[in-house]
Amino acid sequence: MQYIEKKLNKRHLNKIRWSTRMAFVSFGILIFAILINEFRGTLFGVRKGYAPLNFAFNFIFYLPSIAISLGLAFMVVGRIIKHWKIWANLNKKGIMIMLSLSLPVLFFVVFFITRIFYN
Repeated sequence: MQYIEKKLNKRHLNKIRWSTRMAFVSFGILIFAILINEFRGTLFGVRKGYAPLNFAFNFIFYLPSIAISLGLAFMVVGRIIKHWKIWANLNKKGIMIMLSLSLPVLFFVVFFITRIFYN
């Protein structure tokens, strides 16, 4: 019986480590994409207001990186919700760190979707 509990605990610890890593990766990709988007004129020569270059930059770099970050964020939040009862004995700070690292991506995408439809 103890062997099964240790094996389950190790399996769940691996899931927690994966979730933490993916939350950091998601947040890192988001910050990297925002920084590159902000300095695209100096880095790549993409002028703001020139539609063909902006469309190409957004289509090739910005949208895929945001989509990857959003996908990772959904995976992290889904895993946390799925294992909420099992991971309840953990320190709440760890779970909140994972949520706080992955939720900015979700809010960022919702902000831009509402901005698109209301402007």
